[in-house]
Amino acid sequence: MIKKCLIISLGTLFLGSAPVLAQLYGTNTFEFQYGNLPYEENTDLATSYDQLNLFYDQEKISVYGRFEHFLTPFNDRNYFALTQKRLQYEDDHFKVRVGNFYKTIGRGLLLRSYDIPGSVYEDSFYRTRYAFNRDQEGVDISYKNDWIEASVIHARPLFNPLPPNFKPDSARRPDLVEAIESSFYLTQDLSIGGAFMRSRSDGQDEYRELASLMYNYNLPFNVQIYGEYAFDTDIALFQFEEEDSYALYSGLNYFYESFGLSFEYKNYNQFRLGSGFNDPPSLIKEHTYPVLNRSTHVLSTANESGFQFEAFYNFEDGHSITANLTTAKNEIFRTNEYREYFLEGYYQASDFLSFKTFLDYAIDEQKGEENRISVGLITDKSFNYEWNLALDLQFQTYYKTAFSQNVENYYASIAYSTVPDLTVSLVFEATDDLLLTDDPRTFDVEDKVQTWLGGNVRYKINQTHTLDVFAGKRRGGPACTSGICYEILDFEGVEVRFTTRF
Repeated sequence: MIKKCLIISLGTLFLGSAPVLAQLYGTNTFEFQYGNLPYEENTDLATSYDQLNLFYDQEKISVYGRFEHFLTPFNDRNYFALTQKRLQYEDDHFKVRVGNFYKTIGRGLLLRSYDIPGSVYEDSFYRTRYAFNRDQEGVDISYKNDWIEASVIHARPLFNPLPPNFKPDSARRPDLVEAIESSFYLTQDLSIGGAFMRSRSDGQDEYRELASLMYNYNLPFNVQIYGEYAFDTDIALFQFEEEDSYALYSGLNYFYESFGLSFEYKNYNQFRLGSGFNDPPSLIKEHTYPVLNRSTHVLSTANESGFQFEAFYNFEDGHSITANLTTAKNEIFRTNEYREYFLEGYYQASDFLSFKTFLDYAIDEQKGEENRISVGLITDKSFNYEWNLALDLQFQTYYKTAFSQNVENYYASIAYSTVPDLTVSLVFEATDDLLLTDDPRTFDVEDKVQTWLGGNVRYKINQTHTLDVFAGKRRGGPACTSGICYEILDFEGVEVRFTTRF
């Protein structure tokens, strides 16, 4: 730890002695928790997590570093680490990055990186908190001009289920990826491209070789189409045999004035690469409503096909309507189907009053959920643009085949806010799902309704400082952002988060 502190000090000294044209800036997030997961004996556990991001720019050179620190009474969970570092050069045509960076090939069929800003991940096994991302560590060199873009990478993707203090550290990056990608702009509206990638997991001598073809075409009448086909290089193209490894994705977008629609198709087979460093588009409607976001169907790259269709219309007086149809089918040992029908409406009653409502029906055979019905109503009332009151009511029910049970989920929140500094909210949730009502410490199966009640306060101290406080019980479960799904743990206690930009 002393060595890392010296590195920070020397780095700060070096940055501080730079010419005035240079710029040093960054962000910091500090989070303190007092409490624990449900059913844990130690209910007064105190932990803290801090994440510091430092950026230094000087003309065409930039340097970046991320420091993370987690502290608990359990020494084996604690760490202080430089978890990301990067040196970058960029001019009008070339960009060279050495260290940690984010890189996605095409739409992610072969390789996808991501960072979920503000997310702090904790696994129920390791009980260590850290930033949730999947970056690459290595070298990325790219070039672009008016008619071509090309890049070459040699990197190791992060296997993010393992925390920064996991030993050996090499296990967090078990795959080596080498790839070249290029796109040619044949006209202003048409581009074609391709990629070749080879990867090898630690302990293996042979590389797995893959390739992809892609195009993007802006057609007349506001129509845009995109297609990408990725495959193992030893298969026959476009045969789609059961034993082949391939991923096909295509999409179409159209808009006319206030009306728009999109159609997407997917067909993936045996296409989980390495430790899972690729992430093709899931084509599943991503919801912000808690009861729906928590029930999202999770893509299986082992075998999945389907499509998504969505249409919307924005009315002149501020109203809007959105409809979505999603289907997916998995054929792994047996056939499982997923279907979802979603309808959302927004009604602007006046400048000070609005209503948003949704109705959703779904069947997810893979998760054993039949006839899932979800409804919600959100009312937002403004009082002379000085303060707001929002009421959010949601309900969900479905038949759970594993327990032959009709599950019911309830969600309610009320929020008071003053523009633009303060928001105070109260959230209540309840369920009779046996998976959540059961106490894992006993042999009996408890069926008493489980409830959660928590309060949140957000205060923007100024343009650069924000304070968030939570107290009570918070329900966990799957959460999805930008097509990336991860698990959030239940929590009971007090949580304080302070974020700052400088």
